[in-house]
Amino acid sequence: MTGLSTIISKKIVKPLSPTPSTQRWHKLSLLDQGIGNFYMGLVLFYPKHQVDTFQIEPKQLSTLLENSLSKALTYYYPWAGSLRDNATIDCDDTGAKFLDVEVNCPMDKVLYHQDSSIKNIAFPQGVPLRNAADGACLIVSQLSHFECGGIAISVCLSHKVGDARSALFFVRDWAALTRDPNAELVCPPYFVQDSLIPSPSDGPLAFPVIVSKPEERIELEKRFYFSASKIRALKDLVAAESGVENPTTTEVVSALVYKSAAIANLGSSHEQSRLILLSDIRKEISHSVSSTSIGNILTIFSTPIYNNKEDLKVSKLVADIRKSKHELSNRDNFKENDWASAMLHAYKTGEGTYRQINCDVYRCSSASNIPFKDLDFGWGKPIRATMPSSPFSKMFYMMSTHDKGIEVIINLNEQQMSAFENDKDLLEFATPAHVED
Repeated sequence: MTGLSTIISKKIVKPLSPTPSTQRWHKLSLLDQGIGNFYMGLVLFYPKHQVDTFQIEPKQLSTLLENSLSKALTYYYPWAGSLRDNATIDCDDTGAKFLDVEVNCPMDKVLYHQDSSIKNIAFPQGVPLRNAADGACLIVSQLSHFECGGIAISVCLSHKVGDARSALFFVRDWAALTRDPNAELVCPPYFVQDSLIPSPSDGPLAFPVIVSKPEERIELEKRFYFSASKIRALKDLVAAESGVENPTTTEVVSALVYKSAAIANLGSSHEQSRLILLSDIRKEISHSVSSTSIGNILTIFSTPIYNNKEDLKVSKLVADIRKSKHELSNRDNFKENDWASAMLHAYKTGEGTYRQINCDVYRCSSASNIPFKDLDFGWGKPIRATMPSSPFSKMFYMMSTHDKGIEVIINLNEQQMSAFENDKDLLEFATPAHVED
């Protein structure tokens, strides 16, 4: 893997303007405190013919991105800071790490390769799965130049500061400042800090409860692609069988993936299982700031616990997901946040976040409605936007593709993955994502 890339330069990019002393300390919410200081990653691929329209040399392109990143960090100053303790970021303008890299293969080899280590070559080596070391930059970015003339822009951001929607806002604004270096942000980011989900009354969490342990990772990662036509067919099938009106893409795809994974694991551990889904709750914030709010502004909802294979029908799962979502929409998810409750329980008992459930727990994080595929730095939208491998077992991510399909990235152990990837119901609607369309 290391032989495929060569680092041209490695720099620390600092905010263009110093962060005011009045903004020196960034107080983390309870959810931020519960999440470890590990990186979430995004990579955007742009082919040669798009980059050529920008008429800029590779060295100049690197400088352009560094300069716009510096300006973006002025607005997103907590990500340019350093972690003081589990509840506070020192906005000390430490800066972001920026790597300029040559990749010794064509872009297609990375885009469509089955080996996750090859797919991750467009990320700073080892960063996506890793916890940030003490004093490490909270943002690490990489510009990759492929032999074919295409490029990839990747960014790894500390999950401690914000969630996937926050990452979108950051990269969206970085892209806008690249397109027009003289621009100013019309709607600058709003950092909610601990204003919505504050620390417990007895003080902040001294340590996180959701942590990345890549050294213990033994799972296999696979990616599956659901085309727009297959998603429509799955929706039609579910609607006819369940009576659920207008089932969403997230509902039907997450139900099918979970069902196939759970059945693949029957008999090897718990007979019972459930699906937990993350939900963005920005819609409950004032409209004036909801579109630019930065932080982990999330909660969870779940299906019931299912006891056996007969319970695991996609139509039933979708109906249960819809019911749980409806219950979620009828309460104040800042005052009654199930994810915060799970974190507090884990912190006080020393158990894993979901171990009190006493069954196999599958987790789904859907970014299918987050438009990463539309991010334009000045040479058009990417031909693919994707994420790196996940450090968490029985976890799957969903991302939209440029052709209105869905990419699913899932981690399972080897035995379970072998059964999962041969599941007939799954393969009726999905294909391995490394197969070129």
